[in-house]
Amino acid sequence: MQQNKTIHFGVERFILLDRIISHSAKELTTEKNFIEAPAYLALEAMAQAGGMHFRKCMDFSKHAFLLSIQQVPLPSVATFSGCGTATAIQTARTDSTAAYTISFNCGEMKLEGSFLFGTTEFGKQFSKDSLTTHYKELFLWLQNA
Repeated sequence: MQQNKTIHFGVERFILLDRIISHSAKELTTEKNFIEAPAYLALEAMAQAGGMHFRKCMDFSKHAFLLSIQQVPLPSVATFSGCGTATAIQTARTDSTAAYTISFNCGEMKLEGSFLFGTTEFGKQFSKDSLTTHYKELFLWLQNA
């Protein structure tokens, strides 16, 4: 049974990962079941997979955010359904950024591109303790889903 995980600051659940299939120091593969989803959500699932891996690399001690997406063609369909798999492979990393090649496959839809993520310290608006705990629990939950 799937549980909802939310950060309580007025944003509804927007996690496009149902489970983590595998992960290592350089790679994370996730899965999500989609039903008539707008095609742009494939890009969001890709970004969430990369962001989750980068957070794990930093032991969830900082915010990770998407800086750029390059070389990803827009999906040629308006909506899609099925089990989507996103694989994020870290290709470079510094103390504050990480580059990934991320692929997404769901039936006939196949996307791949370069994603760049940055980090920032948790601030006053978002508690480091609660968000570090949240992302650690979310990662564990996705591994066991």
